[in-house]
Amino acid sequence: MRALLLSFFCLLVSGFAMAQAKKAAPAVADAKAVEAAVVRLFDGMRAGDSTMARSVLAANARLLSVGAGKDGIVMPRETPINKFVEMIGQNHPQALDERIWNVKVNVDGDLATLWCDYAFYVGDTFSHCGADAFQLYRSPQGWKIFVISDTRRKEGCDLKAAQAAKGKTTP
Repeated sequence: MRALLLSFFCLLVSGFAMAQAKKAAPAVADAKAVEAAVVRLFDGMRAGDSTMARSVLAANARLLSVGAGKDGIVMPRETPINKFVEMIGQNHPQALDERIWNVKVNVDGDLATLWCDYAFYVGDTFSHCGADAFQLYRSPQGWKIFVISDTRRKEGCDLKAAQAAKGKTTP
């Protein structure tokens, strides 16, 4: 009887483990696809390709930066997304290079959040760093970014991590 109960218990546990593994596989694939969408935005920025960048943005996407203004008051400031995309497509003598690391992705159904550290460079010249927070939704065409929020600073930046992140492309 004990052997029968032990066998039943092992079968039950292995079935549960297999069900969890099946659930985890789509979650991992979603997380990779979310990260790929964000990296594609930055690949487009580096290439000066506004069409590539636009391909992962929702039509009504928003770009917000949190930081102190000239008056010292911290608040979000919005850049119109069309202005951002146009800036990407302008001729730049040096690449606009946003390097990301410490990427964390959370997915719940059709909503995803990607949080990461970043450093922004113009060519090889450091400009600023901070944290990026992306909100994405699952569209029929794949994951689309509908909100980009960031912080910006020049001090307290992990330039070693930024150097290690240089040149990383879509996962």
